[in-house]
Amino acid sequence: MSLRLTLTGLASQYIHMPLAPFCLQKAVHEKLPDMAVTICDLNINETQEDLLHQVMATAPDVLGVSLYIWNRACAAQLIRRVKVLKPEIIVIAGGPEATFSAAETFREMPIDYLLRGAGEESLPALLKALTEGTDPAPIPGVCFRTASGLHLSPPAPAPAPRSDLYDDDWQTALGGRMAYVETSRGCPFSCAFCLSGNKEAPDARTVQFMPVEEALALLIRLGSSGADTVKLIDRTFNCHKARTLTLLRGLIDAKAEGRIGEVCYHFEVAADLFDDETLALLATAPAGLFQMEAGLQSFHSATLAACDRKTDMAKLVDRIRRILAPGNIHLHIDLIAGLPEEDFVTFGQSFDNAFELHPHQLQLGFLKFIHGSRLRTETWGARFAPDPPYEVLSTPWISYGELRQLHDAAEAVERIHNSGRFALAEALALAATGMRPFDLYLLLGKKMAARQGRWSLDNLTRLVYDAFLGLGVEKAALRDAMIADRLATDNTGYLPPFLQGDMAAVKAAARAYREAHPECRHPRVSLLSDGSALAAAWTQKHPVTQRGETKRFSF
Repeated sequence: MSLRLTLTGLASQYIHMPLAPFCLQKAVHEKLPDMAVTICDLNINETQEDLLHQVMATAPDVLGVSLYIWNRACAAQLIRRVKVLKPEIIVIAGGPEATFSAAETFREMPIDYLLRGAGEESLPALLKALTEGTDPAPIPGVCFRTASGLHLSPPAPAPAPRSDLYDDDWQTALGGRMAYVETSRGCPFSCAFCLSGNKEAPDARTVQFMPVEEALALLIRLGSSGADTVKLIDRTFNCHKARTLTLLRGLIDAKAEGRIGEVCYHFEVAADLFDDETLALLATAPAGLFQMEAGLQSFHSATLAACDRKTDMAKLVDRIRRILAPGNIHLHIDLIAGLPEEDFVTFGQSFDNAFELHPHQLQLGFLKFIHGSRLRTETWGARFAPDPPYEVLSTPWISYGELRQLHDAAEAVERIHNSGRFALAEALALAATGMRPFDLYLLLGKKMAARQGRWSLDNLTRLVYDAFLGLGVEKAALRDAMIADRLATDNTGYLPPFLQGDMAAVKAAARAYREAHPECRHPRVSLLSDGSALAAAWTQKHPVTQRGETKRFSF
């Protein structure tokens, strides 16, 4: 019997292209070369009608769906529709959401089989059993319904990642989108909030590496694939020092030799693992070549201990400052609200400590009770949403109302601080008022939450302006700072009316700048409070700060 297989990962956005379908396609083609395999490039923002149409257009006999917290609800709807329309299609679920919620997934979805753990070995074996009509029960990771209940196999182990996955077919499908790449599997840590901290996960405690020279060659090749960003999904990129040095040095050399284009490599790192040699090497990297995400989660020692997060915080802070000091690496750091032992006060202290490190982005997230994570399985008085992404609602230390305040603050941080559009105004407000960053963003979050509807840049600029004036920031200084922010981040040169000056004087200033700089035919200019002018003298933003250069001049 010949079967047609369709695979999908149901991405969260079009720009993301899940790796799982390509890993599974490669594995099936190697074991069952005659089987027709189609990857259906879907995302959860499409309508269910469109999703169903695209799946059915591939005429599958077998549909494989990778389940994650972002797509579980959408996938369940799609699977139900597929089964109503064509019940004979065999549906197989896999992925992290399936691995640690097998019984729940069978109850929720009309699936035929579920694969726990990695599918590179189990999926081809299951398809072979279906083709030949043999018993799939002995296959590692395969789960299915029986007359007496569920047959549940332990999760199948994960093989080491391979570079041949990223072939011409993958690159064609990528189409210039963000390239997700895996050069290692597993995690050496046991954080209680993370799936990889589960001691029973096949790849949780042992890290399997793609050979370093193979990984370097792959990253260099992808650096000229047309993707703006190559994002490694390795859980901790720098957990092996010698390997990290080889990859970083190789990418820096390849950039210097012109073997990679205008691309940014994104790594998730444990910043405290960086030593002096690695930090010195990072300081030599071209600006914008590397972007890093360093998880902090909390500065509260009792919280870190409760989560099995073993971190030398003094060392971590020192390493983050040293990564940021040369100004060549874009750094994200993150906090998680709702962790055990963390109350509103201690979270605010963590926020201030993280903010004072001056990261380019401070990501304020909320605890997700992921299937397979220890915090989900333990009874510690937390309440969380029953539907994906299983976000915390309250804990014995922090209330629902306090978490709502933090949600509002997170929205303000994302739109105001992380956007980089208000850097000078924000610094001015903090210096002029002496406010804690946490209190400032609680206030901004409250003001944003009070307004309904979409936020335009002008509306957001007005809110920030009025909020900072209300805190006592001097009007002329604030206007100058916001003008400089706008000219550094908006290449149109447009200013909202409340920031504009006398238009005749602005035109005179622009004319004077153009005469002094004939190469600039359409300067973007504004007047400042002392009578001088400011010009946006840029065509490209800085690759790290995403701000353009401005020049002050008299006329």
